[in-house]
Amino acid sequence: MKKLTILFVALIALAASSYAQKANKFGYLNSAELLSLMPEKVKADSVIDKYGADLDALGQQMYAEYQKKATDAQTKVEKKLLSDEQAEIIGKELADMEKRIQDFQQTSQQKVQDKQDKTYAPILQKVNEAIKSVAKTNGYTYIFDTAAGSLLYVDETDNILPLLKAYLKLPEPKVKAPAPGATPK
Repeated sequence: MKKLTILFVALIALAASSYAQKANKFGYLNSAELLSLMPEKVKADSVIDKYGADLDALGQQMYAEYQKKATDAQTKVEKKLLSDEQAEIIGKELADMEKRIQDFQQTSQQKVQDKQDKTYAPILQKVNEAIKSVAKTNGYTYIFDTAAGSLLYVDETDNILPLLKAYLKLPEPKVKAPAPGATPK
């Protein structure tokens, strides 16, 4: 029994020393910058913007109909062309229209968010797979995202963004050349 205990303690010590010898390698990236370079994101943003604009146009149309009906009702009330019962019915119709417009605005915002989530899902999956692949290939044990603002100091040599750009075959951002005769700041 004593030999078994000594053997067990020796195995634990050996495992602990080999674990302690393995150095953790930390890396970081700015995910917002990486996403901004991806052509898929530009296309996704265009799709989402168009979807939002279409919903907004429909909402504007609903509001224009509401305004027209309200203006017509106000004119008829002022000219005393409506009975009290008719005015009450039109008032209820206007209140219903207003509620539908408010409901539409709320559901539109949720629909745009859902469309964005659905459209970005494959892009984010591609980015996550690239991060995992680059991290494993280069021996990183941890990767942090500076876009989240959680790092107070980082060594520039551990920025994996250039590795990810190469892995994803992303172009370098286009830098505007200064105007002729302009002095650099």
